[in-house]
Amino acid sequence: MNRVLAIASFVALMATGAHAATLNLMGGQDLDNINYPVGGVAAFDVGGVKGHVTAGSDRRASYISVDSSGIGVKTSRRDSSDLDGNGNEWLTFTFEKAVRLIAVSFSHLDYNDDWDIYVGDDLVADDNRSNPYWFSGGAGIVAKSFKVLADGHRCGWIFCSTDNFVISKVKFEHAPAPVPLPATGLLLIGGLAGLGFMRRRKQQAT
Repeated sequence: MNRVLAIASFVALMATGAHAATLNLMGGQDLDNINYPVGGVAAFDVGGVKGHVTAGSDRRASYISVDSSGIGVKTSRRDSSDLDGNGNEWLTFTFEKAVRLIAVSFSHLDYNDDWDIYVGDDLVADDNRSNPYWFSGGAGIVAKSFKVLADGHRCGWIFCSTDNFVISKVKFEHAPAPVPLPATGLLLIGGLAGLGFMRRRKQQAT
């Protein structure tokens, strides 16, 4: 009976558990088909989860740029390879299924850099400088996508920005599948019945 209860407990823990995965963007390591098809898109398949990264800008066509430290956005030959906020520039990460977003890490940083982070339409970080940035203080946020944005500011008639950073890593977990309530109820009832049976048997033996 003890063995049965131990196995049941282990199965319950496995059903509710989650394991972490890291999307390594340094040198574009975990990205495939970068900027193909044209439109600034790259695919990934990490930890059994597929998805893609999309580059965006409110000024012109955008492409994912890659260097040894991470990925950014490039809009022209003169534009830097970083998320530089010369106008708004952003990278959107989309997963094929909901995951628990844990953290995103940055490189090419100096004291001027900050970033906005959106989960869906919700702004969760506004001009934040934490590196790594921990979603919900490390508790994580379950979502299918998020966006990191370098926002531009107008200086007279032109955009100007002090942002110049790249994204180096994204850490996430498989969002645990909820255990159906009837299954947990049956498990609890079975466990209590087993304990009652063992107690009764012990009393009979004495």
